[in-house]
Amino acid sequence: MRIVPGLIALALACAAAPCWAQSTIAKIPFDFTVNNLTLPAGEYSIEEAMEGIQAVRSTRGDFLTAFALAYPTVVNRAGLAQLVFRKYGDKYFLAEFWTPLNGDVIAFRKCRKERELVISRVVSGLRVDRVAVLARVR
Repeated sequence: MRIVPGLIALALACAAAPCWAQSTIAKIPFDFTVNNLTLPAGEYSIEEAMEGIQAVRSTRGDFLTAFALAYPTVVNRAGLAQLVFRKYGDKYFLAEFWTPLNGDVIAFRKCRKERELVISRVVSGLRVDRVAVLARVR
């Protein structure tokens, strides 16, 4: 009977493998913020860590990872893999992840740092721009 729990664990691990195996890679040319964590420019993978939570990981092997709540909003009809950022002056915040894998556009919630910047932007008149960075599926 000890074999059965082992087989169940193996089956669960294999079922979860495709979710982890499919990630999207993007080279981000600027520092950016995800869930109040500012990450340096570089190459990052983005994948679903668990339902409703996206993991943004550095591909340099330095274990730099940000987790963020995200939710599907609309269908990605363009079929592009890309990350979309909200830009306030020289500060970038991850806003959306367009995934061609399941056709979703995943939206990220505004973090505390971004909400504070939005309040100051209203006072200072700072513009908000949207910047897209193309990605590739691995």
